[in-house]
Amino acid sequence: MTTRKILLRTVVTMLSLVLVVAGIAEAHESAGSGAGARDKLKIIAPAAPGGGWDTTARELQNAAQANDLTAASEVLNVEGAGGTIGLARLVNQPGDPNTLLLTGTTMLGGVEINGSPAEVADTTPIAKISEDYDAIVVPADSPLRTIDDLMGRWRADPGGVVVGGGSIGSLDHLLAGSAASAAGVGPAGLNYIAYSGGGEMVASLLGGHLDVGVANTNEISDQVTAGQLRVLGVSAPQRTADLPGAPTLRETGIDIVLSNWRGLAAAPGITPAQAEDMRAFARQLVATPQWRDALRRNNWIDAFVDGPAYDRYLRAETGRIREITKRLGLA
Repeated sequence: MTTRKILLRTVVTMLSLVLVVAGIAEAHESAGSGAGARDKLKIIAPAAPGGGWDTTARELQNAAQANDLTAASEVLNVEGAGGTIGLARLVNQPGDPNTLLLTGTTMLGGVEINGSPAEVADTTPIAKISEDYDAIVVPADSPLRTIDDLMGRWRADPGGVVVGGGSIGSLDHLLAGSAASAAGVGPAGLNYIAYSGGGEMVASLLGGHLDVGVANTNEISDQVTAGQLRVLGVSAPQRTADLPGAPTLRETGIDIVLSNWRGLAAAPGITPAQAEDMRAFARQLVATPQWRDALRRNNWIDAFVDGPAYDRYLRAETGRIREITKRLGLA
């Protein structure tokens, strides 16, 4: 055999080995992409670091890492427009099996208020994982002793009642508007000031710059316990563990129940098998000791539901929030 033929055969053999190795790698990568988030989990927190969505995303990441449920993970903060910027990012990467988006009440409101072309219905729904509730509060020395006192003030002088809460379209805003509506105050009559966080709102309320505040129960429970704030009503169907002495709005005669629920969505266009794998992954996450501890520490309520039940819940909530934003003149 000539030297040239030997060299040619050697080259062919080497190329064959390269193709075999490449094929193995491709098969492994394909199998990994089928596993999706179990290889590389990305969680989109559609808000700035430090908020509720960001906290939830990092608690989920911690649970995944601590229990080896994923090989690698990262939290991506994509803030803006009530969560709809993060929503658009997910919707615009169809078929991605590695990414989960935090969604919930505020995002549904953000879609309506901002006229977002992307909707939560454009994603692949995975699960509802938690919820909590809002409270309507006043400083302890406020002349508003009860929710009836607030209703009376609104009826007498709607614009004279300065109310503070979270961003426009947030649960705080929707609750404030719904409560004012119960007093006969239209959208133009609500004097609402939006804050970037509950801490900033509470500081303004205690500083005398607001008459009424609306915030998540776990954001104001310490001030209530310390006697600095008084709760007029909570948006829960029954009294909450972090504010056991505070009446629900229903108890006061105002039939309003609004929850700040949080859920998970995957990209559109993933296969049914990938969607089911994501749901199984979510079930594993919420069963971990780390997530159970996160629920306790953050006063979140375990509200896990997936599959058809979650699909029905999401459709109902989308319709309900759409109706509220329209009634309040926000959409």
